[in-house]
Amino acid sequence: MNWKSKVTIVVVALVVLSASYAVYVFNPSATGGTVLTIYTYSSLFTSAPNVSAVNSTVFGGFEREYHVRINLVRIEGTQNMLEQLIKQKSNPQADLVIGLTNLQAPQAVNSGVLLNYTPPNLAYVPGYLVNDLDPTHHLVPYEYAPITVDYCNLSSSLASNLSFTMLENPVFARQLVVENPSIDSTGLSFLIYQAVFYQYILHENWQSWWRSISTYVRVVPTWDDAFTIFPTNGYNMVVSYGTDPAYFNYFGGYPGCGTSAVHFNGKTYTWLEIEGIGIVKGAKHLALAQAFENWFLSSTVQSEIPEGEWMFPANSIVPLPPVFSHAVSAEGTVVLNSLVNQTQIALNVTSLVQDWVKLMAT
Repeated sequence: MNWKSKVTIVVVALVVLSASYAVYVFNPSATGGTVLTIYTYSSLFTSAPNVSAVNSTVFGGFEREYHVRINLVRIEGTQNMLEQLIKQKSNPQADLVIGLTNLQAPQAVNSGVLLNYTPPNLAYVPGYLVNDLDPTHHLVPYEYAPITVDYCNLSSSLASNLSFTMLENPVFARQLVVENPSIDSTGLSFLIYQAVFYQYILHENWQSWWRSISTYVRVVPTWDDAFTIFPTNGYNMVVSYGTDPAYFNYFGGYPGCGTSAVHFNGKTYTWLEIEGIGIVKGAKHLALAQAFENWFLSSTVQSEIPEGEWMFPANSIVPLPPVFSHAVSAEGTVVLNSLVNQTQIALNVTSLVQDWVKLMAT
């Protein structure tokens, strides 16, 4: 059995199993009988320098102010999280969901699992983030970053000219780790990044690139899995975010590492992943859910995003810490999000992922 058939079997198993897997976290110090249930992804705020302090501010602060308890349900894989919401549509178990992206928003909205709400603090979020995520406000942005390729031990000339063509070279393809787009939001964003670039910039079939690297690239289920092997055993490249160098510099331990978007003909091309928070349709505690969504966009919470999530905060009035001078933003690049709208995403994302799974299994 070759590695690709193994990946296919693992992927199917993970889709079935991890959709029902969750970790329930209660704050034992919180008071009151009301419980607000929030679905989120497994790594939310887990990379903060002081995880307990961040959770105390973000979740404990709300619990103390509103005299409730928060039931934080962590689900591995944001697509699994969305599927869980759809599965429970007739009997919702969550009040809110944190972490669905601009590529999952159309499916979430069209499936009818979310309520639209405009929190007052949305006034501090730039309009382009709101419109690219969901102009109907079923999901509202709380963080974002460009998709990039992290690297270690790469010359400055190669790093500053990183391209999809370069990554086709087996020397580099063998070093590359990508997340499975049928499970993971980072992998899904990278797939759309590559597909939109090939279709609208190169005017070529997006599948050609994947065919050329399929026997070399390492595919893992999630972003968490990717960072368990990067940068080890020759895996010196991983699909991740432009904000990662801030993390590298804060914690150390990543000498010679950086990140880069793709380049072509003297221009840099990026794709922005925008992550949102939304209220589940049928939420048992609607008023509290609305209050929490607004709280999540407040300066109190948003100031924890840079060094808690290592992403850019959606609230534009929140200052960035000095270490974010190392982060790579989309400023001055060609942002590929502008080439596709939500209707196109809704029509094409599912088929793109299905085609990718078939392609990588052959």
